[in-house]
Amino acid sequence: MSWVLPDVDPFLLVTRPAPPPLAGWYAAPMAPALAAELHSQARQAQQRQLADQGSLLASRLMGLIAGFWQDRAIDLDYRSLLATVLPEQQALVELVYGQLLISRKLSGAQDHLKRGFILATPMLKPAEYFAVLRCHEMLSSLVLTERPSVAQTLPSLLNEARVIKQLQPAGRRHMPSHRDDDTLG
Repeated sequence: MSWVLPDVDPFLLVTRPAPPPLAGWYAAPMAPALAAELHSQARQAQQRQLADQGSLLASRLMGLIAGFWQDRAIDLDYRSLLATVLPEQQALVELVYGQLLISRKLSGAQDHLKRGFILATPMLKPAEYFAVLRCHEMLSSLVLTERPSVAQTLPSLLNEARVIKQLQPAGRRHMPSHRDDDTLG
């Protein structure tokens, strides 16, 4: 699968000279201790960036990612970040938040991924566009719930989605990401 999105190391976000890539995967599972270290580095980076009057996008994304893997409620952090970034940066915020949610198969992930993709489309190179499109199409097969599942890597999510697609009847190639008739889950 040459179209699998490459993992982006959140620890390196503030050291990158270029803006964070739109066609990357930001939701690789992280142990709570590592997430705490990321959160600490994000706070330090924000203080430096405020002093230098630099962009806070990368350090705030680091904080969002760290908070998610520390099992903190990050909805308000997401909304605050989305409300304060430049319009062209909103795509990345939506994509990262959607990726975090889908890594634990949480409801709402698809909405954020779709919104992020729509916003990112004019900024993606053709190869990136098709990589993100294929990845999101495959992930749309996953069943999402209100309760978080065990965190999964992107390859693991894609393998699960592939199995779900293969098990679907021929005439029904798209399964809803949320099942209302599920009485067991």
